[in-house]
Amino acid sequence: MIVVSLLGTDSYEVIEKTKKLHKGLKEIYSCSDDELEFFAPTSFLIHDGVEQTFYHLNIRIEAPSKYKDYEKEVVDYLRHSFNDMAVHLRILFTYFDEEQEYVFFDKDYPTYMSESNTVKVGTEEHEEDEEDYEEEYDEPYMGDILSEFDNYIREHPDATNREVYEALSGIREDIKNKHHETKEGN
Repeated sequence: MIVVSLLGTDSYEVIEKTKKLHKGLKEIYSCSDDELEFFAPTSFLIHDGVEQTFYHLNIRIEAPSKYKDYEKEVVDYLRHSFNDMAVHLRILFTYFDEEQEYVFFDKDYPTYMSESNTVKVGTEEHEEDEEDYEEEYDEPYMGDILSEFDNYIREHPDATNREVYEALSGIREDIKNKHHETKEGN
């Protein structure tokens, strides 16, 4: 198996890029479709505390030793393929004897997911209630809601759980309304 690791690029953006790369590398290596895969983790390249992602791209290729003769052609292909995604490029090859690789495929499933065997879930946009959206991202209340609650408990020591819950809900609602009125007045 040939595994091409792409370190220092957006893992989602590179998905489209790998569709083209897969075909090109498969042709260069003269390998089957199932013998080639890409690994694009969410990663940052950092130098001296400064992020270098999209500026530097490190590509690591793990491949069986039998593919060593294709190295120069692969380097040339990748160098030109990534000139729109990074300024600087590093390509490192690691070769291994095929006897050192252990791959296990479950015969009950396809080797890889594809457009034809993957279930698609609808991507309907959910309309959000504008009021809920605003409340979710509102400035937090920095007052003292607990003192009002403590006062209620002191004044009603025999209150039932239901009465305490209703009182707390009412206190919360009052404070929320006052908080929104204050914000709107500013």
